[in-house]
Amino acid sequence: MKFEIKDKKKCDIFISIFNNLKNFTDNTLINVNEDELYIQGMDNSHVSMYELKLNKSWFSEWDVSESVDFGICLPILNKILHTWSDKQHITIYTGKDDDKLDIEFTNDEKGDFNKFFQIPLMDIDSDKLGIPETEYDVDITMKSKNVKNLIDELSTFNDTVNLDCNEDRVCISSSSSEGSMKVVINMDDIEVLAVAEGETVESSFSIKHIGHMCQFHKLAEDCIIHLSPDIPIQIKYEIDDTSMMRFFLAPKIDD
Repeated sequence: MKFEIKDKKKCDIFISIFNNLKNFTDNTLINVNEDELYIQGMDNSHVSMYELKLNKSWFSEWDVSESVDFGICLPILNKILHTWSDKQHITIYTGKDDDKLDIEFTNDEKGDFNKFFQIPLMDIDSDKLGIPETEYDVDITMKSKNVKNLIDELSTFNDTVNLDCNEDRVCISSSSSEGSMKVVINMDDIEVLAVAEGETVESSFSIKHIGHMCQFHKLAEDCIIHLSPDIPIQIKYEIDDTSMMRFFLAPKIDD
């Protein structure tokens, strides 16, 4: 098994994915097969779920002849990824020693040292969850960076974010004894808004978990939000036509 990334922007995305996954869990199980790199998992509190698909066409080189699962300790992996410089290629492979993963950062430029790492793999038992296709009442597409900035600002007021959407407006708010913040999003700042006719959808979510999901804003220019009453919100980044990362978060239930 071997794959390589040469494009700088894609290297940045790859590193950003694993750097931010540490906010969900310390360990994750990666599946590499003939067609894609796939990751699915839940956060430690089991209220949110993440799913990553990177198609083989996204990589500069993809040499995988059979499906392989390997468990990774994210703190160790991130220590390695933080040593990458922006002119280096990323190569990841397994050799004769199947219980270790080899990682190389290389290029041909003078003064930029090639780096070679080897980390132990972990045994992680994880059953893949079936994710049903769902028709949502609200579909919103906005600039990823704008969504992140709004959530960062709202998080200063409470640990809960409230979404209120209908055909005419999208409103996001949070409040506490120290004050409140309410944002009515201008339609000019929304790329796409599709709401089931006559519906108004109101839901509340943990702003901490939403904030962790928004840290992946570098993956795609746009963030796609799917929302319906009483079911998990879906936040999706389409990395390209064949690759994506998405998250699911259960709503908060009033006592």
